[in-house]
Amino acid sequence: MKKRIISLMLMAAMLVSLLGGCSQDGGQNETTAAAGSGTEQAEQNTEAPEAEQAEDDDYIIAILTGTVSQSEESYAAAMRLYNADPDHIVVATYPDNFAAEQETMISTALSFAANPKVKAIVFSQAVAGAAACFQKVKEIRPDILCIAANYADDTATIAENADLCYVLDIPEFGNKLAEYAYDYGCSTVVFYTFARHLAIQTHADRWENLQNRCDELGLNLVQGTTPDPLGDAGVSGCQQYILEDVPRMVDLYGVETGFSGSNTSQNEPMIKEVVETGSYFLLASDPSPFLGFTAALGIEVPEEYAYDPDYVVDAIKDKLAEIGMSGHMGSWTAPINTLYLTGGVQYAYEYCQGVTNGEFLDPEVFQAAMAAAAGGDIDIYNVEFNGTTYDNCFYFMCEYEVY
Repeated sequence: MKKRIISLMLMAAMLVSLLGGCSQDGGQNETTAAAGSGTEQAEQNTEAPEAEQAEDDDYIIAILTGTVSQSEESYAAAMRLYNADPDHIVVATYPDNFAAEQETMISTALSFAANPKVKAIVFSQAVAGAAACFQKVKEIRPDILCIAANYADDTATIAENADLCYVLDIPEFGNKLAEYAYDYGCSTVVFYTFARHLAIQTHADRWENLQNRCDELGLNLVQGTTPDPLGDAGVSGCQQYILEDVPRMVDLYGVETGFSGSNTSQNEPMIKEVVETGSYFLLASDPSPFLGFTAALGIEVPEEYAYDPDYVVDAIKDKLAEIGMSGHMGSWTAPINTLYLTGGVQYAYEYCQGVTNGEFLDPEVFQAAMAAAAGGDIDIYNVEFNGTTYDNCFYFMCEYEVY
């Protein structure tokens, strides 16, 4: 596939910038101002511009992300993308309580659409209600490319209102967890979850796949039920349960036990106790070296390297070697929440530069953009749900790396 040289240059600049630091306060203020530019001009010309590619390089890609308090990895990735290319990137955040503040989120998306230079909007995490935002945007700007990463709305709804949707393949996680455990030489898998998650279809499918694959591989499977982090016990109650239960499970089933769970708050205490017991940590629910590992292992990461995956992974490997735990845990080669955004933004660059020939959806270009952002091989395939294949919705899975 032939690509423009400028696209490759921008991609290189973008990825290199992810290794650098950023000023969150200064960056957010500058970006917020940039997001509003062009509004007065848009009000004077209320007709939506014709759908055409910005061959003159006069385009803007708008990012809508969570706040630093709720989605630190996504927010940091967004600010690095902005700092790498402030002429083409603007950033705004959606409310922490997005479920109760849908109108605020819609208003932010519409403020992007009011700028005629904005040619694409990328949700770094398309929380519930993102479909409604895109619906309103398309009513006034049908030419804008709408990208929903890590979508939470049901597949049919988001597919109807967004042009490109993608999410990690949660059901396939069940198969992969069993296979990782088998490769480690484990005889037992303990998977921690709770009723609210098991009521979600994709999570239920993951559990079913995990059961079936463990049976096929001859592995013993144990369901650990933690307090719900959103329940009365909160995150601390969930984490305390993990701290106490992992040693119990190892006492029952031996050190050849592999652990995983369905919630990110479970990662840090699980990794701590895996180290204490000499067992195995299979994979986080949101695979990333930035989630749980450094805190659990007591690794101090300089601020300028806080979101440098190569630096952090090397630090994790060094620490595990030091304590005799090499080969007892791992993660994906790409940090998931960073990949959601960098892959979507790279695809938006390709669209704005005409690589997709004016089409909102080009699966081959999307595959290449995600692989470049992941820095390695990545499996991407269409979502099939209730007998329907959604051409613009994709599952993906990255390569696994043993630490």
